[in-house]
Amino acid sequence: MSYKIYFSCALGVALAMLSPDMGGAAEKRRHEAHTHGVAEVNIAIDGSKADVEFRAPAESVMGFEHEAKSESDKQKRDAALQTVQTKMNQMVVFDPKLSCKFSEVKTAIVEEKGEPGKTQPDKSAHGHKDQKRTAEHREVRATFSVACDKGLAGSRMTFGVDKTFAAIGEIKVQVLGDAKQSGATIKKDKGAVGL
Repeated sequence: MSYKIYFSCALGVALAMLSPDMGGAAEKRRHEAHTHGVAEVNIAIDGSKADVEFRAPAESVMGFEHEAKSESDKQKRDAALQTVQTKMNQMVVFDPKLSCKFSEVKTAIVEEKGEPGKTQPDKSAHGHKDQKRTAEHREVRATFSVACDKGLAGSRMTFGVDKTFAAIGEIKVQVLGDAKQSGATIKKDKGAVGL
């Protein structure tokens, strides 16, 4: 199976999980390690079209990871998700010469729980590692598609994630294209990724 087909299938499953009626609903799943301040962008390219997935710890996007119960937290959550939906074209930037059009950005908050009683490492704001007995993490996920007037192969993508969410200082990018597979780590929005 080719990488492109594999990634497209995986991204398709992710897209299916983000149905329009999910809004702020949380999906419960097993714990997968994530690092605060680090986002992921996965891109599957097919000619002049691409499917994109954005993933980031909820704390880096909303300012907290716990379930939003207070009115204040609900407002912060809703504002953060709205920012993701309306500014994605400024966070993940395709070459303007390609005239790419974004589909509606679908967002969800996914809850990740560790096994009960297991100690999970967590980095505090001061950079010290603490051990937490209850591992509960939430992640913001967004998916969208782009359709461009020209093929994406050979173009470059830049980022504005740090400009939008200052708590995200690093982006791990994975690209599966028509002719190649590549990856990069972008820090503080500096640099570009070849498609």
